[in-house]
Amino acid sequence: MLTFFRGVDAFLCLLRVQLDCMTENRLWELLAKKLSGEATVPELEELREILRRNPEWHYPTQTVTDLWFHHHQNSEDSSAAYDRHIARMQELGFDFPTAASESYAEDAFGTGSGRPWYRRPVMAWVGLLFIGLLGTWGYFQFKQAAKIGEPLAELPSEVSTRNGSKSKITLPDGTQVWLNAGSKLTYGKDFGATLREVTLTGEAYFDVVKNKEKPFLIHARNIDIRVLGTAFNVKSYPGDKTTETSLIRGSIEVSIHNRPKEKIILKPNEKLVVASEDVPSAQPATRAININKNPVPKIVVDQIHFDSLENAVVETAWMENKLIFRDESFEELASKMERWYGVTFRFEDEEIRQLRFSGIFVTENLQQALRALHITANFNYRIEKDLVIISR
Repeated sequence: MLTFFRGVDAFLCLLRVQLDCMTENRLWELLAKKLSGEATVPELEELREILRRNPEWHYPTQTVTDLWFHHHQNSEDSSAAYDRHIARMQELGFDFPTAASESYAEDAFGTGSGRPWYRRPVMAWVGLLFIGLLGTWGYFQFKQAAKIGEPLAELPSEVSTRNGSKSKITLPDGTQVWLNAGSKLTYGKDFGATLREVTLTGEAYFDVVKNKEKPFLIHARNIDIRVLGTAFNVKSYPGDKTTETSLIRGSIEVSIHNRPKEKIILKPNEKLVVASEDVPSAQPATRAININKNPVPKIVVDQIHFDSLENAVVETAWMENKLIFRDESFEELASKMERWYGVTFRFEDEEIRQLRFSGIFVTENLQQALRALHITANFNYRIEKDLVIISR
């Protein structure tokens, strides 16, 4: 198996792909261990980190993975396909070793046998097939880049957190972002060139470095946020009934996707709640804004909530590892607990979904949290690995 990846590595180095060869060698070594089931947990984390720092390598590694598990052709078909591929590469003017330079292939792939290397066992053909596909892709990419005088298109950078975990990152401009559980932040390689632009799925707290020349833009599920320098929280999980933006300091400008001509300016300690198109908002409004019928979302500007007992802002309490909930249905609370504890809830009784709870979890584990809820309401629960089953 390592022969397969050494061949990949040799060919990519010949193509002069813009990745440090030592990192590249390590990338293929870790991927080889992963596919063979021999990678340790730290090695899998190292592989993820390399791919996070070099997002342009997601496509090649996924191609390797797909080919690894693909049903291989028989040896005669493989030889014929190889011959056709070599002819095509030579027509394109690509300098590719032929049967006359068999010794090069043997050195590159470590075959060391008298038979032509492309007639070796299936693994050698898989390596060849991948190299051919990647070589053709790389050739055309470099050729196109040479034509237009521009660098190769680069995939966006992506940072994500699993349910049950949180993360803090610093963007290239110095802006700090705290990601809540089950969230993802994406930004392009040209971040900061003219605009500072990111896309958020889930929940994050932003402390944006001020730059009047380069506004900071956040694209969420159904809103866009424009700021110069400020601190605020955005909650925009798929499936949630609302998208919320809570301003702590400074000012932000929010536009709604279905109402692009209208701009909403938030003041400190204000919160904007935009309901999903098919779900009416249940939030009380202190300043309602031109609420229309569907499909236009319902929009409410409210004050952020301060919990005097915990001395915390409810909307940002998650950053202090506090899960605060106020008069929420069990269904809504369960969604939060799924992300908080990294589990999945299943309700076996529809009425129980509508039970309402208020409280706070700080140090409680899942068992303790469920026991506390059970004391205040009539329901039963059982835990099966990562599944929580709620019943009458």
